[in-house]
Amino acid sequence: MKTSLTKLSSSFLLLSLSLSVWAKPVAQVTQISGKAFVVTDDGKTTALRLNQHLDERSEIMVSDDASITLNDYYNATYHLTGGSHLKFFNQSVQLKNGKAWIQSMNSKHPLALTTANGYVNFLNGEFITIFDQGTSRSQVLVVNGEVDVSNVLDQDMKYTVPAGSFTVVDPEIENGFPRAPTKIGLQSLNAALAEFKSLPTQIKSTEVHTRSIASVSEVPVKKGEIIYIKSHRLPASVKKYRNKKANSEPATPIPIKIYGTSWKNNQAYSAPRTPASIQVNNPSLPKISDPKLLNDPEFENSLKKQAVKQPKYSKELEKLIEDLKSY
Repeated sequence: MKTSLTKLSSSFLLLSLSLSVWAKPVAQVTQISGKAFVVTDDGKTTALRLNQHLDERSEIMVSDDASITLNDYYNATYHLTGGSHLKFFNQSVQLKNGKAWIQSMNSKHPLALTTANGYVNFLNGEFITIFDQGTSRSQVLVVNGEVDVSNVLDQDMKYTVPAGSFTVVDPEIENGFPRAPTKIGLQSLNAALAEFKSLPTQIKSTEVHTRSIASVSEVPVKKGEIIYIKSHRLPASVKKYRNKKANSEPATPIPIKIYGTSWKNNQAYSAPRTPASIQVNNPSLPKISDPKLLNDPEFENSLKKQAVKQPKYSKELEKLIEDLKSY
């Protein structure tokens, strides 16, 4: 019996040694401030050191007022603040509590971050994930690129969150499904970044290099300023014109032949008709004769009588004239 127990214990020891030898490293510590600990898959807890390699299923726990940065082997970087708890898998991580800023330059292998109720699928991008273990609330804020966010139990119902937007996965909101992406304001962004004491450098977009003309030197241009570029070279069209003008010779007379008519220099050419502008016929106006007026004696007498009856001035003016005459 004693021999069998000895063989059994030795076999377990060899099995544990083989598992430790075949454990797959998934990340490495690149920066650490304060105290952080790692819990291995076999339950051992040790303090993290700079440049330490982490095996698969290792759990990272960051103390309060501490921070840590880790790189995985898929060109992704993970920044954790104080009180964060993160577990590493192959091509995925699980945020159990706290806040993680993830920067990924990977464009070939899809990576994932999970919480108790959220699932974030990402490639090349940059985002911040916050998970509150007390309320089971997950929040994803995209800084650069875009990520796909869904519920961990139903990954088909997902939203693509673009840069400058955030979404929330809360069991009390939308039946646990992610909320539609919402633009984030400057104050909310500053509040989300406040816990990161040393802000990670944001991913720089690929710059497009342009090439200028070799013969023209680049001069800084001020607003409202006109810059004249002096050149001793004339346009090709001007050069061509000058060469033609310099090489030109006096033109020689060319004889002109006219066919189909007889031409005599001694006879003057007469037009078949006079232009209309020369002959102007003034129209004759009808003579105006005196009208024949017929006198009507009866009408004239009536007109004279009515003229006498009509006052020459108004009553007020007549009275004023009479008053003036009395003086």
